[in-house]
Amino acid sequence: MAATADWEYPEHRQFERVPTLDKVDPNDRKAVYAARNQKIRDDWVKAMEARIIKEKLDECYRTEGVNHCK
Repeated sequence: MAATADWEYPEHRQFERVPTLDKVDPNDRKAVYAARNQKIRDDWVKAMEARIIKEKLDECYRTEGVNHCK
């Protein structure tokens, strides 16, 4: 097995915020593409946040009981 001491957590990439789809010129393909990709990333982050919250809530239900989790 490879040495895990050499492994580093990858740096998170920061994306520049762009205008939303309803605010870009539909004829500007580059702007539409950037806005669409931003929307996909934002939706993915929201879905993953909901997933994490659900996992934490399920864990709380198992350990504390249904009526003790907020």
